[in-house]
Amino acid sequence: MRTGHFAVRYGTTPGRLDQQTKPVPTHLERDNTGWVHIRGLKANTKYYYELFIPGQTGLTGKTGSFRTMPDSKQMIDAKLNPRGLFNFSFEFACGNNQNPGHSNGPGLPPFATMLRQVRDRVNFAILNGDWLYESRREYQPQQWLKQVDINDGDTPAVVRVAPSIVGVWQNYKQFLEQGQNMATWHRHVPSFFTYDDHEILNDVWGAGTPGLRDRRAVFRDVGVRAWYDYLGWSNPTEFPQPVHFGRGKVRKGKSVIEDPAADFTKLDLQQANNLHIHWGTPTAGINDNALDGVGGTPNAGVYRIVRVLGKHRIKVEPETELDETVSYSIGRRSYYRIRIANCDLFFTDTRGQRQMHDTRNPAKKGISMLGPIQRDWLLEGVRSSDADFIFVISSVNFMVPHVGGGKVRANNKDDAWTVFYDEREKLINAWDKIDKPVFVLTGDLHNSFVCKITDNVWEFASGPHNSNNHWSTDEGDRPANGRFQYGPRPVDIRWSTYFRPDIPRFNLRHPHYCVVQVNNVFNNPIEPDDTRWIAFPRPQVIFQYYNGKTGHLAYAESILAKPRPVRAKD
Repeated sequence: MRTGHFAVRYGTTPGRLDQQTKPVPTHLERDNTGWVHIRGLKANTKYYYELFIPGQTGLTGKTGSFRTMPDSKQMIDAKLNPRGLFNFSFEFACGNNQNPGHSNGPGLPPFATMLRQVRDRVNFAILNGDWLYESRREYQPQQWLKQVDINDGDTPAVVRVAPSIVGVWQNYKQFLEQGQNMATWHRHVPSFFTYDDHEILNDVWGAGTPGLRDRRAVFRDVGVRAWYDYLGWSNPTEFPQPVHFGRGKVRKGKSVIEDPAADFTKLDLQQANNLHIHWGTPTAGINDNALDGVGGTPNAGVYRIVRVLGKHRIKVEPETELDETVSYSIGRRSYYRIRIANCDLFFTDTRGQRQMHDTRNPAKKGISMLGPIQRDWLLEGVRSSDADFIFVISSVNFMVPHVGGGKVRANNKDDAWTVFYDEREKLINAWDKIDKPVFVLTGDLHNSFVCKITDNVWEFASGPHNSNNHWSTDEGDRPANGRFQYGPRPVDIRWSTYFRPDIPRFNLRHPHYCVVQVNNVFNNPIEPDDTRWIAFPRPQVIFQYYNGKTGHLAYAESILAKPRPVRAKD
């Protein structure tokens, strides 16, 4: 797989791809990945496309299709649809494990089901974390150099600083190459992505806690950079500044990193996350509990950026412990917001700024899942939104704990918001006051469920696509439905997939996915074959859960928007 150029032919009929993009390069420092942005497309139109190599006559076979979203301006009718609303739908779930013994295998049968039944029905998909599960992480830079056919002297800087990134790249390539149903799905269904722990390392906690020395936490930026190379590039972003990688000198008892190759004055610290000094071992990215706390550079850990001291010097906290040259990275912010019709969707990052929790004190005040900057962004965004419906996408669960699941880190296990009660309750109370539906879409746990939290706030968990399910004991011994309380607030579980702990884990292969249908308008034609879209007085969202193997409907929940104020007639 060598560096080169590619372009895309596209059109509105499969046999006539009469438009094409300019060639774009692939980039060695991004594992020879690349992407093209096509502008000027017609609204609500199905397009077909094919990737081709400029200067070559052969067909690549890399074809696909997609439908653009409707345009509100084209939908406006001053009397019948004054806001220009339209209907849309999307699929969402998590958990695409392909590894033997932990999944339905690389055939990914749920994606075959969705290709048959959902592909032409939804406008887009949300892959809510855990697209990737650790495999091939032992892959070494020398193997990668042979794969991309370059000499050691041409090794890109990111591989020299963070050599374990080649194992994550190989992990993505393996899953794309063997997971053909999933790859086909992505060629036909536009997707938004969040990342969760397995894109980095299983059970990664505390990446936002200065002073923490943890192998998994300081692998964050390596995993996130590879995620952007393969998946995250397709997301809109409010923070385009990429992860910064470098090599610098540190001194015992000092708080300064010196990097003669860096220009820290060009960093926008408003877009930057904190700074990590990397673990520095060849096995840094391997998911093996026996490697935790073993080896690693003495200065490896999480650091707060205090200020930039000049082009080559940056001040951090806490102080470093030993004189040495280290690999380090400065993370990026990966949360964003999109508006579709009368819906605001807030995509959160629940791993990048997450502070270390304590299962013995889940109500501890001041600790944060999101970090204070992202939390304030979310609170203010929801508070000021004029949307009828609010969707908050969280890769981890909101009301049900994640305290087990096979080979997990033995101590302090809980990935969910159930060890961040102080912050979670602030969010729920704020959302409940705005008096409009707020839907928290979650993943991580390998089960689907619907929780009514308040009259206005709901949690909808969806998945897994392909991973094995969890036992009820992994989820705080919750019931299949009914009242459940884990912490200060009871909820009503309306429905769930549920598995008792007497089932062998290998037999927990029951995938599910959810299709969300937003009904804003209905067709009321004068002539039978015409269309005339009329806005509902109260728009509606329907959450429909399906069995991933059969495609049969398992459960549905319908929620109406709050009545809008009626304008007085003149």
